[in-house]
Amino acid sequence: MSATKSKSSDDEGAGAATGPKKHHFTPLELQKKQLDKLLEKIDKPVHIPERPGQKQTNREPKNYVKNVQGSSAGAGSGEFHVYRAGRRREYARLKNMELESKEEREQREYDERIQAKRAADEEKTEKNRTKRQRRKQRASNNKLSKGKEDSYSEDEGHDQRESKRSKHESDNEEQ
Repeated sequence: MSATKSKSSDDEGAGAATGPKKHHFTPLELQKKQLDKLLEKIDKPVHIPERPGQKQTNREPKNYVKNVQGSSAGAGSGEFHVYRAGRRREYARLKNMELESKEEREQREYDERIQAKRAADEEKTEKNRTKRQRRKQRASNNKLSKGKEDSYSEDEGHDQRESKRSKHESDNEEQ
């Protein structure tokens, strides 16, 4: 009995040594496994499928009706299912038409909002640009006028000092 126990424990040990046990992979492990598989053969081109386009479900209604029922009574048991399928198709077609018109209207409104916001932004930018240019012009004018005033005030101050001196001298002579 002890021999069988040791044999079963040896089998378990051998199974663990041969490879990892299979289990459900997490999304991260699946992604890692896929990337590892891609990177094993890096020279092989990878096919990346394109996004599927919108399905064209807006089919035109049929111009002819196969199962025309008259006004007389006696419709069979299968006629209701034919009627119901036709009604379902027509309602689906109308719903798709409404959805398309709603999407177009929403897209148009979105484009108008974007256009209005761009116009407002452009207007604000232009206003700030002119304001900035006026400030810049005013600053450069002030610099130029200060430079002229400084030279003028220096000349003026020089002239004023001389006139004071001459007055002072004339006053001294009179005394």
